[in-house]
Amino acid sequence: SSFRPDRASEFLSAGGRCARMPLFSTSAFLARCPPQLRQRHRVLSVATLVLALAGLQALLSVTSFVGGPQHTRADSRSSVVRQAGADGGAALATTQPGAGKKLLVMGGNGYVGREVCRLAVARGYKVTSLSRRGENPEPDSKELSAVTWVKGDATNKGTVQGLVDNADAVVHAIGLLFDSNSGLTNLNLIVSGSKSTAGEDSTYDRITRMTAFNVIDAVRGKFRLPFGASPTPVLFVSAAEAGWPDVALGEQVEGVAPEWLRQYLAAKRAVEANIQSSPDTIRPVIFRPSLIWSWTKFDVLPVIPFFNIANALGVPFVDKTVTVSTLSKSIIAGLEDASVSGVQRFMQMEQLEKKIG
Repeated sequence: SSFRPDRASEFLSAGGRCARMPLFSTSAFLARCPPQLRQRHRVLSVATLVLALAGLQALLSVTSFVGGPQHTRADSRSSVVRQAGADGGAALATTQPGAGKKLLVMGGNGYVGREVCRLAVARGYKVTSLSRRGENPEPDSKELSAVTWVKGDATNKGTVQGLVDNADAVVHAIGLLFDSNSGLTNLNLIVSGSKSTAGEDSTYDRITRMTAFNVIDAVRGKFRLPFGASPTPVLFVSAAEAGWPDVALGEQVEGVAPEWLRQYLAAKRAVEANIQSSPDTIRPVIFRPSLIWSWTKFDVLPVIPFFNIANALGVPFVDKTVTVSTLSKSIIAGLEDASVSGVQRFMQMEQLEKKIG
């Protein structure tokens, strides 16, 4: 708030009372401070904690686009690295809700993307993944061995258009941890599930916004019958923090967030807005997970209780965490249920997961 000369003596007096308290006595310190200072202390304390956790979530989000020691642009050609037999998916599945349907997963070899691919194959889908490396991340997996792994550049419109034209639905699970403007790109080697690194042009705008916009434009440009054609499902993995403007204190927290996090969220929101602007051609399903985890991802396990406790206590800008299993199952459930559309937070994801079992 702005400085008021008529209240200067009051705040100077309050500062003196606070300063005389022992440094280790936080509760006594706050008790002697006026209500304005106590409230500001609470907000800043919670905001600081949440920014740290939200920053970690941004770092641990889906990662698969940046796939080599250097990120370089590719031409419009893409090459199939591995393709299973025509009946590979059917032999693996016990139920076939996706039989005869083709699913394109952008970033299928990432932390989230590979689980979507695995589950989709088990349900009978013919799955194609586009990623920078175009490699099966788990060669011993029967389900992932049934995926068609395509190596290509998702920022190239021609590459994306050719794959979207041959797909019935698209899942966008491409993510970037620290972009080239963050000054923290070396940390990708520590927190990236695929141990990928960012090149000079690997920005949130290119990796998140541009790749998703290429999908959206390709779906809009697909030939469809003039009557009776259903909108194409396009499922996008966003972030819980993209919804901060819609919750109490969210804008204030984002206002003190680091610039790289604000750019990260700006790219997510741009995709969310675009994907929802063509309901006649696209059925948008937007997933906003907070921290994504699994019991084998030891680097995030210590942080999970902080998110969940904050959410349980009613902190409006902290969402409950979700497992990668919950997220991937909810994506498949959202794909198969034509009534699902729009933003899906953790509570909707947990309900969608039940449909898969």
